[in-house]
Amino acid sequence: MNEMVDIAKSAGYEVAGQISQHRDTIDSAYYVGEGKLDEIHQTIKRESIGTVIFAGELSASQVFRIRKRLGDILVLDRNLLILEIFGKRSATAESQLQIALAKLRYTFSWGREAVRMQGIVSEQMGRGGPGQYPYQVYEAMARKRISKIEHQLRDVRQKQSNLREHRAKSGLRTVALTGYTQSGKTTIFNMLASESKETGLGPFTTLATFARKINAKSTRKFTHPVIMIDSIGFIEDLNPLLLRAFHTTLNELANSDLILLIVDASDDTETLLRKISTSQDVMRKELNGVPVLVCLNKMDIVTKTRLGEVVQETRKIFETEEILTVSAKTGTNIPELLTKIEERLTAQA
Repeated sequence: MNEMVDIAKSAGYEVAGQISQHRDTIDSAYYVGEGKLDEIHQTIKRESIGTVIFAGELSASQVFRIRKRLGDILVLDRNLLILEIFGKRSATAESQLQIALAKLRYTFSWGREAVRMQGIVSEQMGRGGPGQYPYQVYEAMARKRISKIEHQLRDVRQKQSNLREHRAKSGLRTVALTGYTQSGKTTIFNMLASESKETGLGPFTTLATFARKINAKSTRKFTHPVIMIDSIGFIEDLNPLLLRAFHTTLNELANSDLILLIVDASDDTETLLRKISTSQDVMRKELNGVPVLVCLNKMDIVTKTRLGEVVQETRKIFETEEILTVSAKTGTNIPELLTKIEERLTAQA
Protein backbone atom coordinates (compact mmCIF):
# COMPACT_ATOMS: atom_id res chain seq x y z
CA MET A 1 0.00 0.00 0.00
CA ASN A 2 2.86 2.38 0.82
CA GLU A 3 4.33 1.65 -2.59
CA MET A 4 1.02 2.50 -4.25
CA VAL A 5 0.92 5.80 -2.35
CA ASP A 6 4.43 6.64 -3.61
CA ILE A 7 3.46 5.84 -7.20
CA ALA A 8 0.25 7.89 -6.95
CA LYS A 9 2.13 10.90 -5.58
CA SER A 10 4.75 10.55 -8.31
CA ALA A 11 1.94 10.60 -10.87
CA GLY A 12 0.73 13.91 -9.44
CA TYR A 13 -2.13 12.80 -7.20
CA GLU A 14 -2.74 14.17 -3.73
CA VAL A 15 -3.46 11.11 -1.59
CA ALA A 16 -6.36 11.93 0.74
CA GLY A 17 -6.48 8.56 2.47
CA GLN A 18 -6.25 4.78 2.28
CA ILE A 19 -8.93 2.15 2.81
CA SER A 20 -8.05 -1.53 3.19
CA GLN A 21 -10.06 -4.73 3.43
CA HIS A 22 -8.97 -8.21 4.44
CA ARG A 23 -10.88 -10.93 2.55
CA ASP A 24 -10.35 -14.58 1.75
CA THR A 25 -11.28 -13.93 -1.89
CA ILE A 26 -11.68 -10.91 -4.16
CA ASP A 27 -15.30 -9.89 -4.73
CA SER A 28 -16.13 -10.79 -8.33
CA ALA A 29 -18.50 -7.85 -8.78
CA TYR A 30 -16.74 -4.96 -7.01
CA TYR A 31 -13.25 -6.27 -6.11
CA VAL A 32 -14.03 -5.19 -2.51
CA GLY A 33 -17.21 -6.08 -0.65
CA GLU A 34 -20.33 -3.95 -1.03
CA GLY A 35 -20.03 -2.70 2.57
CA LYS A 36 -16.47 -1.54 1.93
CA LEU A 37 -17.57 0.07 -1.32
CA ASP A 38 -20.20 2.03 0.63
CA GLU A 39 -17.43 3.18 3.01
CA ILE A 40 -15.42 4.36 0.00
CA HIS A 41 -18.49 6.16 -1.34
CA GLN A 42 -19.01 8.02 1.94
CA THR A 43 -15.33 9.05 1.98
CA ILE A 44 -15.63 10.35 -1.59
CA LYS A 45 -18.60 12.55 -0.68
CA ARG A 46 -17.06 13.75 2.60
CA GLU A 47 -13.61 14.58 1.14
CA SER A 48 -14.73 15.60 -2.38
CA ILE A 49 -12.56 12.90 -3.95
CA GLY A 50 -12.13 12.89 -7.73
CA THR A 51 -10.17 9.66 -8.23
CA VAL A 52 -10.17 6.22 -6.61
CA ILE A 53 -7.18 3.95 -7.22
CA PHE A 54 -7.40 0.22 -6.49
CA ALA A 55 -4.18 -1.52 -5.51
CA GLY A 56 -5.03 -4.61 -7.56
CA GLU A 57 -6.03 -5.37 -11.13
CA LEU A 58 -9.67 -4.66 -12.04
CA SER A 59 -11.71 -6.21 -14.83
CA ALA A 60 -13.83 -4.06 -17.15
CA SER A 61 -17.04 -5.27 -15.52
CA GLN A 62 -15.71 -4.41 -12.05
CA VAL A 63 -14.78 -0.88 -13.15
CA PHE A 64 -18.21 -0.46 -14.73
CA ARG A 65 -20.02 -1.56 -11.55
CA ILE A 66 -17.75 0.49 -9.28
CA ARG A 67 -18.34 3.64 -11.37
CA LYS A 68 -22.07 3.00 -11.27
CA ARG A 69 -22.02 2.81 -7.46
CA LEU A 70 -19.52 5.61 -6.78
CA GLY A 71 -20.70 8.15 -9.32
CA ASP A 72 -18.86 10.29 -11.85
CA ILE A 73 -15.29 9.82 -10.65
CA LEU A 74 -12.16 8.41 -12.23
CA VAL A 75 -11.46 4.78 -11.27
CA LEU A 76 -7.97 3.43 -11.85
CA ASP A 77 -6.40 0.10 -11.04
CA ARG A 78 -2.74 -0.51 -10.25
CA ASN A 79 -1.75 -1.16 -13.88
CA LEU A 80 -3.47 1.95 -15.25
CA LEU A 81 -1.77 4.05 -12.58
CA ILE A 82 1.62 2.63 -13.55
CA LEU A 83 0.85 3.25 -17.22
CA GLU A 84 -0.09 6.83 -16.35
CA ILE A 85 3.24 7.50 -14.67
CA PHE A 86 5.01 5.73 -17.53
CA GLY A 87 3.32 8.18 -19.90
CA LYS A 88 4.38 11.20 -17.86
CA ARG A 89 7.98 10.02 -17.51
CA SER A 90 8.59 8.78 -21.05
CA ALA A 91 11.24 10.92 -22.69
CA THR A 92 12.13 8.99 -25.85
CA ALA A 93 10.13 8.15 -28.96
CA GLU A 94 10.64 4.45 -28.26
CA SER A 95 9.33 4.54 -24.70
CA GLN A 96 6.33 6.63 -25.82
CA LEU A 97 5.51 4.05 -28.49
CA GLN A 98 5.90 1.19 -26.03
CA ILE A 99 3.61 2.83 -23.49
CA ALA A 100 0.97 3.69 -26.10
CA LEU A 101 1.01 0.07 -27.25
CA ALA A 102 0.71 -1.24 -23.69
CA LYS A 103 -2.30 1.05 -23.05
CA LEU A 104 -4.08 -0.14 -26.16
CA ARG A 105 -3.45 -3.79 -25.43
CA TYR A 106 -4.37 -3.52 -21.75
CA THR A 107 -7.72 -1.82 -22.41
CA PHE A 108 -8.53 -3.64 -25.65
CA SER A 109 -10.23 -6.67 -24.09
CA TRP A 110 -12.33 -4.54 -21.75
CA GLY A 111 -14.96 -4.24 -24.46
CA ARG A 112 -17.86 -1.86 -24.69
CA GLU A 113 -17.72 -0.79 -21.01
CA ALA A 114 -14.09 0.34 -21.25
CA VAL A 115 -14.78 2.32 -24.42
CA ARG A 116 -17.56 4.25 -22.72
CA MET A 117 -15.60 5.17 -19.60
CA GLN A 118 -14.14 8.64 -19.77
CA GLY A 119 -10.55 8.64 -18.56
CA ILE A 120 -9.83 4.91 -18.94
CA VAL A 121 -8.24 5.43 -22.36
CA SER A 122 -6.62 8.82 -22.16
CA GLU A 123 -6.02 9.34 -25.89
CA GLN A 124 -8.88 10.71 -28.04
CA MET A 125 -9.70 8.48 -31.00
CA GLY A 126 -11.58 10.69 -33.42
CA ARG A 127 -14.01 13.55 -32.88
CA GLY A 128 -15.74 13.32 -29.51
CA GLY A 129 -13.49 10.58 -28.17
CA PRO A 130 -13.98 6.79 -27.99
CA GLY A 131 -17.24 6.98 -26.04
CA GLN A 132 -19.16 8.06 -29.18
CA TYR A 133 -18.03 5.09 -31.27
CA PRO A 134 -19.73 1.69 -31.42
CA TYR A 135 -17.56 -1.09 -29.99
CA GLN A 136 -16.96 -2.62 -33.41
CA VAL A 137 -15.58 0.65 -34.78
CA TYR A 138 -13.39 1.16 -31.73
CA GLU A 139 -12.04 -2.38 -32.02
CA ALA A 140 -11.15 -1.88 -35.69
CA MET A 141 -9.43 1.42 -34.95
CA ALA A 142 -7.56 -0.06 -31.99
CA ARG A 143 -6.31 -2.99 -34.08
CA LYS A 144 -5.14 -0.57 -36.76
CA ARG A 145 -3.29 1.58 -34.23
CA ILE A 146 -1.72 -1.45 -32.57
CA SER A 147 -0.46 -2.69 -35.94
CA LYS A 148 0.97 0.74 -36.81
CA ILE A 149 2.79 1.08 -33.46
CA GLU A 150 4.16 -2.46 -33.71
CA HIS A 151 5.59 -1.60 -37.13
CA GLN A 152 7.22 1.57 -35.78
CA LEU A 153 8.68 -0.33 -32.82
CA ARG A 154 10.14 -3.00 -35.10
CA ASP A 155 12.11 -0.28 -36.90
CA VAL A 156 13.37 1.16 -33.59
CA ARG A 157 14.31 -2.27 -32.25
CA GLN A 158 16.18 -3.16 -35.43
CA LYS A 159 18.30 -0.04 -34.96
CA GLN A 160 18.93 -1.03 -31.33
CA SER A 161 19.93 -4.53 -32.46
CA ASN A 162 22.34 -3.09 -35.02
CA LEU A 163 23.86 -0.89 -32.30
CA ARG A 164 24.41 -3.91 -30.02
CA GLU A 165 26.10 -5.79 -32.87
CA HIS A 166 28.34 -2.79 -33.54
CA ARG A 167 29.34 -2.65 -29.86
CA ALA A 168 30.23 -6.34 -29.87
CA LYS A 169 32.33 -6.05 -33.04
CA SER A 170 34.12 -3.03 -31.57
CA GLY A 171 35.16 -5.02 -28.49
CA LEU A 172 32.94 -3.00 -26.16
CA ARG A 173 31.74 -4.83 -23.06
CA THR A 174 28.37 -3.97 -21.55
CA VAL A 175 27.39 -3.83 -17.89
CA ALA A 176 23.69 -3.30 -17.17
CA LEU A 177 22.20 -1.84 -14.00
CA THR A 178 18.91 -3.26 -12.87
CA GLY A 179 16.92 -3.89 -9.71
CA TYR A 180 13.71 -2.86 -7.98
CA THR A 181 12.50 0.68 -8.64
CA GLN A 182 14.07 3.34 -6.39
CA SER A 183 17.02 1.18 -5.37
CA GLY A 184 19.57 3.81 -6.47
CA LYS A 185 20.48 2.55 -9.94
CA THR A 186 20.61 5.97 -11.58
CA THR A 187 22.73 7.43 -8.77
CA ILE A 188 25.30 4.68 -9.31
CA PHE A 189 25.07 5.21 -13.07
CA ASN A 190 25.75 8.94 -12.67
CA MET A 191 28.79 8.24 -10.50
CA LEU A 192 30.36 5.63 -12.79
CA ALA A 193 29.54 7.37 -16.08
CA SER A 194 30.09 10.97 -14.88
CA GLU A 195 26.51 11.78 -15.88
CA SER A 196 23.84 13.94 -14.28
CA LYS A 197 20.63 12.05 -14.98
CA GLU A 198 17.73 13.24 -12.84
CA THR A 199 17.08 11.27 -9.66
CA GLY A 200 14.65 11.44 -6.75
CA LEU A 201 11.47 11.75 -8.84
CA GLY A 202 9.94 8.68 -7.23
CA PRO A 203 9.22 5.28 -8.80
CA PHE A 204 10.15 4.77 -12.45
CA THR A 205 12.40 7.79 -12.85
CA THR A 206 14.16 5.82 -15.62
CA LEU A 207 11.97 4.36 -18.38
CA ALA A 208 14.29 4.06 -21.37
CA THR A 209 17.74 2.51 -21.55
CA PHE A 210 20.59 4.98 -21.30
CA ALA A 211 24.11 3.88 -22.27
CA ARG A 212 27.42 5.59 -21.53
CA LYS A 213 31.05 4.58 -21.19
CA ILE A 214 32.24 4.03 -17.64
CA ASN A 215 34.50 6.93 -16.73
CA ALA A 216 37.09 5.15 -14.63
CA LYS A 217 40.06 7.49 -15.16
CA SER A 218 40.29 8.38 -11.49
CA THR A 219 39.98 4.81 -10.25
CA ARG A 220 41.26 2.23 -12.67
CA LYS A 221 41.92 1.47 -16.34
CA PHE A 222 39.75 -1.25 -17.85
CA THR A 223 41.31 -3.79 -20.21
CA HIS A 224 38.39 -3.28 -22.59
CA PRO A 225 36.12 -0.24 -22.99
CA VAL A 226 32.99 -0.76 -20.87
CA ILE A 227 29.51 0.56 -21.63
CA MET A 228 27.16 0.94 -18.67
CA ILE A 229 23.41 0.77 -19.25
CA ASP A 230 20.81 2.25 -16.93
CA SER A 231 17.37 0.66 -17.25
CA ILE A 232 13.82 0.66 -15.88
CA GLY A 233 13.33 -0.73 -12.38
CA PHE A 234 11.31 -3.81 -11.53
CA ILE A 235 8.10 -3.77 -9.52
CA GLU A 236 6.07 -6.54 -7.91
CA ASP A 237 3.26 -8.21 -9.90
CA LEU A 238 3.77 -6.11 -13.01
CA ASN A 239 1.24 -7.19 -15.61
CA PRO A 240 2.98 -9.13 -18.44
CA LEU A 241 1.61 -6.64 -20.98
CA LEU A 242 3.38 -3.81 -19.14
CA LEU A 243 6.58 -5.82 -18.80
CA ARG A 244 6.59 -6.61 -22.53
CA ALA A 245 6.23 -2.90 -23.23
CA PHE A 246 9.91 -2.65 -22.34
CA HIS A 247 11.06 -5.36 -24.73
CA THR A 248 14.08 -3.34 -25.85
CA THR A 249 15.18 -2.70 -22.28
CA LEU A 250 14.99 -6.41 -21.45
CA ASN A 251 16.91 -7.20 -24.64
CA GLU A 252 19.68 -4.82 -23.56
CA LEU A 253 19.86 -6.60 -20.21
CA ALA A 254 19.72 -10.07 -21.76
CA ASN A 255 22.59 -9.24 -24.14
CA SER A 256 24.85 -7.60 -21.54
CA ASP A 257 28.08 -9.21 -20.31
CA LEU A 258 27.28 -8.55 -16.66
CA ILE A 259 24.25 -7.41 -14.67
CA LEU A 260 24.63 -5.32 -11.53
CA LEU A 261 21.54 -6.01 -9.44
CA ILE A 262 21.11 -2.96 -7.20
CA VAL A 263 19.33 -3.61 -3.88
CA ASP A 264 18.21 -1.01 -1.34
CA ALA A 265 19.90 -2.20 1.87
CA SER A 266 17.97 0.30 4.00
CA ASP A 267 14.63 -1.51 3.57
CA ASP A 268 13.13 -3.52 6.42
CA THR A 269 13.49 -7.29 6.13
CA GLU A 270 9.99 -7.97 4.78
CA THR A 271 10.27 -5.28 2.11
CA LEU A 272 13.83 -6.32 1.26
CA LEU A 273 12.85 -9.95 0.65
CA ARG A 274 9.77 -8.94 -1.37
CA LYS A 275 11.82 -6.73 -3.66
CA ILE A 276 14.69 -9.20 -4.05
CA SER A 277 12.25 -12.03 -4.80
CA THR A 278 10.52 -9.90 -7.44
CA SER A 279 13.85 -9.04 -9.06
CA GLN A 280 14.96 -12.68 -9.06
CA ASP A 281 11.65 -13.80 -10.58
CA VAL A 282 11.89 -11.33 -13.49
CA MET A 283 15.56 -12.14 -14.07
CA ARG A 284 14.91 -15.89 -14.03
CA LYS A 285 12.16 -15.51 -16.65
CA GLU A 286 13.73 -12.85 -18.85
CA LEU A 287 17.49 -12.79 -18.20
CA ASN A 288 18.42 -16.37 -17.41
CA GLY A 289 22.09 -17.14 -17.97
CA VAL A 290 23.47 -13.59 -17.71
CA PRO A 291 26.15 -13.27 -14.95
CA VAL A 292 24.97 -11.25 -11.95
CA LEU A 293 26.76 -9.22 -9.27
CA VAL A 294 24.48 -8.21 -6.39
CA CYS A 295 25.18 -4.70 -5.03
CA LEU A 296 23.63 -3.77 -1.68
CA ASN A 297 23.33 0.01 -1.95
CA LYS A 298 22.84 2.74 0.71
CA MET A 299 25.24 1.17 3.19
CA ASP A 300 25.93 4.71 4.46
CA ILE A 301 22.54 4.80 6.24
CA VAL A 302 22.62 1.23 7.60
CA THR A 303 24.43 0.09 10.75
CA LYS A 304 27.20 -2.48 10.42
CA THR A 305 25.14 -5.04 12.32
CA ARG A 306 22.08 -4.47 10.17
CA LEU A 307 24.19 -4.61 6.99
CA GLY A 308 25.40 -8.05 8.01
CA GLU A 309 21.79 -9.14 8.46
CA VAL A 310 20.87 -7.76 5.03
CA VAL A 311 23.70 -9.75 3.44
CA GLN A 312 22.42 -12.91 5.14
CA GLU A 313 18.84 -12.28 4.02
CA THR A 314 19.97 -11.60 0.45
CA ARG A 315 22.01 -14.81 0.47
CA LYS A 316 18.83 -16.79 1.16
CA ILE A 317 17.56 -15.85 -2.31
CA PHE A 318 20.78 -15.36 -4.26
CA GLU A 319 22.60 -18.36 -2.86
CA THR A 320 25.51 -18.46 -5.31
CA GLU A 321 25.83 -14.89 -6.57
CA GLU A 322 28.62 -12.58 -5.42
CA ILE A 323 27.39 -9.84 -3.06
CA LEU A 324 29.07 -6.45 -2.56
CA THR A 325 28.02 -3.59 -0.26
CA VAL A 326 28.31 -0.04 -1.68
CA SER A 327 27.10 3.52 -1.23
CA ALA A 328 26.22 5.47 -4.36
CA LYS A 329 25.88 8.62 -2.26
CA THR A 330 29.29 8.60 -0.55
CA GLY A 331 31.23 6.47 -3.03
CA THR A 332 32.11 3.86 -0.40
CA ASN A 333 33.33 0.62 -2.03
CA ILE A 334 32.85 2.00 -5.55
CA PRO A 335 36.55 1.32 -6.38
CA GLU A 336 35.99 -2.25 -5.17
CA LEU A 337 32.93 -2.46 -7.43
CA LEU A 338 34.97 -1.37 -10.43
CA THR A 339 37.60 -3.99 -9.58
CA LYS A 340 34.91 -6.67 -9.39
CA ILE A 341 33.51 -5.59 -12.76
CA GLU A 342 36.96 -5.85 -14.34
CA GLU A 343 37.54 -9.28 -12.77
CA ARG A 344 34.21 -10.64 -13.97
CA LEU A 345 34.60 -9.30 -17.50
CA THR A 346 38.18 -10.56 -17.75
CA ALA A 347 37.13 -14.02 -16.61
CA GLN A 348 34.59 -14.16 -19.47
CA ALA A 349 37.10 -13.11 -22.13
